[in-house]
Amino acid sequence: MSTRSAAARAARMARDVRAVVATRGVDMRRAALVATHMNDSLKQRLIIALSSVLVGCAVGATMPRLAAQSFPPNPAAQRWEQVCEDTDDNDMNLANRRLAARGAEGFELVAFAESPRDGDIWICFKRPVAR
Repeated sequence: MSTRSAAARAARMARDVRAVVATRGVDMRRAALVATHMNDSLKQRLIIALSSVLVGCAVGATMPRLAAQSFPPNPAAQRWEQVCEDTDDNDMNLANRRLAARGAEGFELVAFAESPRDGDIWICFKRPVAR
């Protein structure tokens, strides 16, 4: 909340208190005390909010940078060879022949998608790398 909006809110509250005093005949000293209490409450909330922001900035500035853990590559981990192909058309027989040929080479189908550009089908395969 900006200082300008806080001042505008305090002015509205004071105007409302004056309106209550005028219509109900309330003691002006009591109305002023209520208005002062409202202003103090608003100041307290503003101070708490600003203090929270400042503490958060200070903590963020003093903490070391956090980074994701990184581990060296595991030499025993399985390695993969990947291949993606564009089928160039929507011929189902041609696609089946390509799938069968890649399967005979030891590849496994892992994904397929339609190209948004031309509607061709992309097919992606993987197979373990020979050691």
